[in-house]
Amino acid sequence: MQLLEIISKLAVAMIFCVSSEAALADTSCNSTALTNPDIINCSQAAFVKIDKLLNEQYRALMLEFDAPFKADLLATQKSWIELKGSYCEDQSDGELGAESPIEKLSCEMQFTSFRLNEIIYLRTGVIGDGFYKTVSVVNKKATAMDYVKAVKYVAGDTDFGPIWKSYAEQNCVLAHKLYGEVEGRCMARMQFQMPIF
Repeated sequence: MQLLEIISKLAVAMIFCVSSEAALADTSCNSTALTNPDIINCSQAAFVKIDKLLNEQYRALMLEFDAPFKADLLATQKSWIELKGSYCEDQSDGELGAESPIEKLSCEMQFTSFRLNEIIYLRTGVIGDGFYKTVSVVNKKATAMDYVKAVKYVAGDTDFGPIWKSYAEQNCVLAHKLYGEVEGRCMARMQFQMPIF
């Protein structure tokens, strides 16, 4: 397994654990003998909480923005919804049988966490996905690559398709307008944080 794939899976696992841990504490979902319906109920409770957080942060950001930024944010949000739908609908196609609803909820939680991190970044300027820290580690300690090569290495070379590209480009336009984040690095960061299914 490549270093990039390990880093990506750890980042997704950390986001999933943080988002679902709060729900598990409230709903007695921490039993080791959960059935599929129990897991679905617990996952649904976790999803409702993180989706609520995303909606609160999104509404607050909309209130903070002037009209041109609001239009950009709305377009980006619509692209993200399309992206989440395209990935998460594949998880509910029935091939997994009784596991399909669990996989779909997991997908929705991961994509919602992915977007929540971006909304918080757009509101605060604080990037919480570990991308730049990972680039620094790869740059200085792991591979001694120059910074540009380290960015490309950490981002990976997965093509997530045109829906992802549209979402990421729109989001990076906002990140550049707000914080001057260079488009190429922003796109690499978006690639790094993309949930993988």
